Amino acid sequence: MPKIVDKEEKKTQILEASIRVFAEKGWNKTKISDIAEAADIGKGTVYEYFRSKDEVFAASFRYFMAQAETIVAGRLTPIDDPLERLWAYFSSWADILESEYVDYLEIVIDFWAEGIRSKGRFSSVDLMRVYYDNRTFIESLLEECIAQDKIKPIDTKIVASIIIGALDGLMLQWIMDRNVFDLKKAVRSTARLIIDGMKKEN
Repeated sequence: MPKIVDKEEKKTQILEASIRVFAEKGWNKTKISDIAEAADIGKGTVYEYFRSKDEVFAASFRYFMAQAETIVAGRLTPIDDPLERLWAYFSSWADILESEYVDYLEIVIDFWAEGIRSKGRFSSVDLMRVYYDNRTFIESLLEECIAQDKIKPIDTKIVASIIIGALDGLMLQWIMDRNVFDLKKAVRSTARLIIDGMKKEN
């Protein structure tokens, strides 16, 4: 009797292997055969799910973002207070930075670089949409905080952009030199500075 293959499980196996390989070798040096070996499958099996390395790379980026969104949602869903939800947003990213996907952050730099050099190459992943969705979500939290008189009136779009920029900047510095600071501690310190700066004076 032929073995029944769970296609979604197999695809996830390939994506998780690709994340490990891209993180270790970088985008340019990674070959489909490397991904197949890491996933413990034949090279041809990878091509049953993806047409090219570019397609695997784009899909692995979407997979990583989906895992990150799950962690964020899991942290925020039980919380009603918008200010506490904002704290949880920061701490959830600190959790992501300590997860098994932390090495994938290095590939994100590859993705940005390739995207700039080869516009449209990875069109299936819309980085502008990723930023837009995150900025819009943070804006909504800030607007709730203002409505409930928890923080000062602010330009929510600018502050949301500052929050995203601060997290991006910390990750970039840490990727360049992981000994420069404790990344999780840096994220928490950034959250404290930003949130305390927005709070109303008693």
